Amino acid sequence: MRYLLSNLPLNLGEEALDLAKPLAHALGGAPKDYRDVRLERRSLDARHKGAIRFLTTLSFDTDRNLVIGPLPGGLKVDPAPAPTPYAVAPPPRRPRVVVVGSGPAGTFCALRLLDYGIEPIVLERGPAMGERVKAISTLWKDAVLDPEANAQFGEGGAGTFSDGKLTTRIGHPATRYVLEAFVRFGANPRILYLAKPHVGTDVIRRCAVLIRKEAESRGAQYRFRARLTDVRFDAEGRVRAAVLDTGEELPCEALVLAPGHSARDTFEMLHRHGVAMRQKPFAMGVRVEHPQDLIDRSQYGPSAGHPALPAADYKLVCNFGLNRAAYSFCMCPGGEVIQCSSEEGGVVVNGMSNEKRDSGFANSGLVAKVNTADFGSDHLLAGMYFQRKWEQAAFRAAGETYGAPAMAVQDFLKGRATGRLPRTSFRPFAVASDLSTCLPDFVQEQLAGALPTFDKKIHGFASREAILLAIESRTSSPIQLLRGEDGQSVSHRGLYPCGEGAGFAGGITSAAVDGIRVAEWIAQTAGAPVFQPFEKQVRAGDLANEY
Repeated sequence: MRYLLSNLPLNLGEEALDLAKPLAHALGGAPKDYRDVRLERRSLDARHKGAIRFLTTLSFDTDRNLVIGPLPGGLKVDPAPAPTPYAVAPPPRRPRVVVVGSGPAGTFCALRLLDYGIEPIVLERGPAMGERVKAISTLWKDAVLDPEANAQFGEGGAGTFSDGKLTTRIGHPATRYVLEAFVRFGANPRILYLAKPHVGTDVIRRCAVLIRKEAESRGAQYRFRARLTDVRFDAEGRVRAAVLDTGEELPCEALVLAPGHSARDTFEMLHRHGVAMRQKPFAMGVRVEHPQDLIDRSQYGPSAGHPALPAADYKLVCNFGLNRAAYSFCMCPGGEVIQCSSEEGGVVVNGMSNEKRDSGFANSGLVAKVNTADFGSDHLLAGMYFQRKWEQAAFRAAGETYGAPAMAVQDFLKGRATGRLPRTSFRPFAVASDLSTCLPDFVQEQLAGALPTFDKKIHGFASREAILLAIESRTSSPIQLLRGEDGQSVSHRGLYPCGEGAGFAGGITSAAVDGIRVAEWIAQTAGAPVFQPFEKQVRAGDLANEY
């Protein structure tokens, strides 16, 4: 019989040895009594810096009669669950489906539609990966922006040029489908058991291309440099066709809107059509960067440098009451701060890391909550225009270049711009600036209030080696398109809002899961039975800001 043993502690380095030995020590018997031992989950327990360890869940076969339930020391034995079968039968009819966006939401929507035998057309406003990488390299090297080929637009979406984190809090059964897909297309199998799975931007780029090639071989059509500019509706408000910037019309019964949170012209077009939406809070701030060894020493203490330990991360929050808070966001150990602008005359920064996380730097978003009352307008797209206003201010602060305005943390706390900048990974260049010119006052005040608190939690967080770069403004979508229980827009039938840009996700995994859920809804509308393993519903609030 196959079992799971959870909460088994392993010392550093022990996780790389024969796992049957600690099993036998915990459950009795000899190591030979435990067969096909596999790591199912591994998390780092760094609560006691002098005794850092891993907490693991192992699956295994044994003929021994084990007691099911809790054991001394916090251990627990359970029967191992059977794998979820993903195969489904085609529905009675095959609707014409157009998917807008090739990010995680659009990609996994297309993959799941193909499981049902539905062959979608996938539209991507940016180029295929090779051309996209060249355009981004030009931006990071020469500070020349292509508004349609950058870290926001192009094959794979914005998640392709991010940290590649697959961490999520949603607990949806389709997360396993997502993780297994990434492994199938080249990600390290350890993402299946790590508590904080991470692919890396270098690997996720390759995965995106391989996923697309398989999807094409199964009947999907990908159209690059194909920007959606309009939607044709009938008199009852039902989708009839997607309209491209060339004027070409693609007839469809279902139009999946998964454009990411930076497709501002798309949201303006939807607003003109009266598509139901609402304002949504988000967060805004800066990227804070430190030497990685500073974070390692603070988080790991005397264990820092142990070969079994990954580059250390952190998660920080400082609450101010009255619905105000500052917190770390999308922390990137061993990563770099990157230029993520997608509009001319605006500067946006974000963080990413490669699979090895060996840059020598650690960075994180350091952001404050922006409430809808801060937008200054009841216009449904006011949050989007609020973002743009401050991105343009950052462009001016960088001398009207696509560098990043930057300031030493100590200068920021003293309210003076000395021009001294600590080392940074950012490309193309950092520009010494007064960040008060490109941050809303209430954001600046919250960040300044939180930094001393964070310095107490992580020694050196506000040291001379810490730098701030602006502006981190695209943390999540400032709008949410409204949809019903069948996944369709509450105002326009056949329109399926999907993923992060539509306000239903907050990272790669939750966006991918939302794409899968939309595919299930489309298949059910075409007559397919409900796929029970994926039927669990996820509240939108659980999907936002999952980092």
